[in-house]
Amino acid sequence: MRKWICLLLLLALTVGALASCGSSAPDADTDTQTQAAPETSQSGQESETGEEGDASVVLDDLEDQDFDRYVFTVLYSNRGLMVVSEIEDVTGDLIEDTIYECTQAVKERFNIEYERILAGGDTEMADRVQNSVLSAGTVDEFSMTIGHDFLTVQNAMRGCYADLTEVEAFGGFSKPWWPENNLKSISVAGRLYVASSYLTYSPLSASSCIVFNKKMVQDLGLDSPYEIVYSKQWTMEAMTEYAQEGYKDLDGDGEINTDNGEIYGFSMGRESGYIFQRSADVEPILKDQDDLPYFALDVARADEFLTNLDTLLEYGKFFLGDNNSHNVAFGANASMMIYSSLGNVYKTIRNYQNVKYGFLPVPMLNDEQEDYIAGSTDMLWGIPQTSSNHMKEISTVIEALSCQCYNYVLPAFYESTMQTKLADSPDDVRVLDIIRDTTALSFAYFYSRALGGTQICMADLPRQTTVGELASYVSANRKALEENLAHLIEQYEELQNLFG
Repeated sequence: MRKWICLLLLLALTVGALASCGSSAPDADTDTQTQAAPETSQSGQESETGEEGDASVVLDDLEDQDFDRYVFTVLYSNRGLMVVSEIEDVTGDLIEDTIYECTQAVKERFNIEYERILAGGDTEMADRVQNSVLSAGTVDEFSMTIGHDFLTVQNAMRGCYADLTEVEAFGGFSKPWWPENNLKSISVAGRLYVASSYLTYSPLSASSCIVFNKKMVQDLGLDSPYEIVYSKQWTMEAMTEYAQEGYKDLDGDGEINTDNGEIYGFSMGRESGYIFQRSADVEPILKDQDDLPYFALDVARADEFLTNLDTLLEYGKFFLGDNNSHNVAFGANASMMIYSSLGNVYKTIRNYQNVKYGFLPVPMLNDEQEDYIAGSTDMLWGIPQTSSNHMKEISTVIEALSCQCYNYVLPAFYESTMQTKLADSPDDVRVLDIIRDTTALSFAYFYSRALGGTQICMADLPRQTTVGELASYVSANRKALEENLAHLIEQYEELQNLFG
């Protein structure tokens, strides 16, 4: 029975959360927000404590099979592994333990073993995939790989991965652990060689948000930002007004010295630029009805975004050198607001015991934007072409693990941890639902290397150009980008001919 301890704990925690906070989030999407589920049998086909078809559990519809101790091998980078558990027993950490129990359930159900291979850093891992699949053509070396976003896409374009749209076990991506928006952010012409899905909780963990210091806002006598959010008036201009009030340059020298009690109104880290741009709905590349990408940057909108960001940063700082200084400033009560992610809150912000913080969505560009967008990224995964002889085993395990993650790991991270443990108020719970429901990825960023690099792709305008120079920047780079887009489409056609 010990193997189900953490799942029972998850159930108890989430039931408590629903009893205390459920009424605070009336707009929650029950189709995508899986509540704590009764325990499943090894087959995942019916509940031990509830009847088959229980709405709280989404079944994988897979048949139980004996794979005769097939070794499911995952290659990953030092960013971490969230596919199969790295621990050998429960530890008391809810999320880790839930991943462990879920991977154990799949292991027992299909009679398989797991092997985890750490390749090193992102580049080392990408090279390892190329050497295995393209250079040596090593058969069955890895069942799947999971790694850095655009490096994984780059390897997909080289022909390293199988087309996931042809895999029978994935059922045409009809299950909720295959979010359509995530898949559309990577596919070209309906072909999908790598994926962003709820095989892990990574896409949700990477969803962006604004974290603010509640005590600072209260001490300044500012209105609650939550009501501004709910009325769809939380724009970059509105956030700038808050940042201006929170900014404290005591000696007036134009620089913030946090050691002297000076405070940033807002700060963000090195990797926030392209995600902020996505949240402002400034996308350089869109897709047509045939799922083909085309250049579509709205230069006026992009220029407005850069102008607003420039104004916002008059009262804060863009830490271009690293991705942690803004966290440190927030933890030292030296930044009233920071650009963050749910995963960053879980790993870092929660440890700042001296800061009472709250959640806000990333602001809209202006009040003409239809809704908030929680820009996000993901660790992408794929199945090497050289492992196609074991596609049945690999795809079945992936689908079963995805089912487990969706039903149990996601609630452990989102409901039992983010909403129950880390949300300070019902308003924060409601904002978290807004963030979850508006998560979006960027095709332009995923394909930045394939399109000639971020300089040409323009998926990170805040680090590539400045206010007043955008029109000339686009003019200088547009032809190269469009040529690279045409080449990308040709590459997909070649992949289809090669493997299709």
